Amino acid sequence: MTRPLRSRRRQLAGAFSVLAGAFSLLAGAFSPLAGALLLLAAAVAGCDDGPPPGPLVAPRPAWTSERTSVANELAARLAELPDADGVVVRLAFGPEADLDLYVTGPLEETVYYANTPSRIGGELVEDRRCEQASGSQEGAQIEEVRFPAVAGRYRVGVDYPRACGDTRAPAPFGLRVDAPGNRVEHRAIAVHQVFEPIVLEFEVGVDAATRTSPEDSR
Repeated sequence: MTRPLRSRRRQLAGAFSVLAGAFSLLAGAFSPLAGALLLLAAAVAGCDDGPPPGPLVAPRPAWTSERTSVANELAARLAELPDADGVVVRLAFGPEADLDLYVTGPLEETVYYANTPSRIGGELVEDRRCEQASGSQEGAQIEEVRFPAVAGRYRVGVDYPRACGDTRAPAPFGLRVDAPGNRVEHRAIAVHQVFEPIVLEFEVGVDAATRTSPEDSR
């Protein structure tokens, strides 16, 4: 059965169930047998051959010309920053939002504001908040996480827990990843009170990494 037909059937069954329940109360006052039959009919009508629909997922914000311009400015600001040794992840966003950077290293331990440093030396070295944004003249807030160049897979997440004002509009942001022999740049839009656990992933190869293994760095 197609999804529209199944959805229509579920709606009709639910409506019939409510009506049957009401009639059963009236019928039960005159005939216990009639009330029992109507309750049985309501139970059968409420059955369906599929699971209930899942939660609604809000659509991703559209890229408007204004948001694109802001994201490009943030990317340009990141491009001005100097190169660094090891693995460096930087998140740039505007003063209207308080975004948080999450970086998970090869040992599946995540570095963020409540867990720094990690067992292999990952550390949040810059954490920006609304209070700091209000006095900033740069127009871009930049958070930074650094790891030693340990081989393995890394995962970057972004959270938007708080807006720095009355508006809770989607916030464009930019990411820059510097790893041995590799640079990754990414632009996206954060949604208020939505945590994106995987915005991007990257790997540091054994040849490009330092000789220190995760086990030796504990």
